[in-house]
Amino acid sequence: MWPFRRGAGGAAAPAPAATIDVKEAFVRQKRGAKLVDVRSAAEFRGSHPKGARSVPPAAIKSDQTGLRRDDELLVICLSGHRSPRQAKHLAGMGFSNVTNVHGGLMAWKKAGLPLKK
Repeated sequence: MWPFRRGAGGAAAPAPAATIDVKEAFVRQKRGAKLVDVRSAAEFRGSHPKGARSVPPAAIKSDQTGLRRDDELLVICLSGHRSPRQAKHLAGMGFSNVTNVHGGLMAWKKAGLPLKK
């Protein structure tokens, strides 16, 4: 069996992004990684991890992220269901250091990490 799927045009589809927990994401963010919240702008305005940047799926789809391709990106959503897909999409667009944050904002809150409300 072939070890990877083929995307459009016969190119290899990007592999799933690595996944880390929220505590590791917080440590990496403090060292300079960009925490990228891929929820809608309205969801982001309600509450988000302190220091996170709002980059909704529409901005990713239109390549209007405002991020550099070599930035370390930590992708987070509400519960951890949307972020793996958006992390994979970013990697497929040429972002070279993309990591999914497992559990999303719900896990971030449960861990007692800083929030902006």
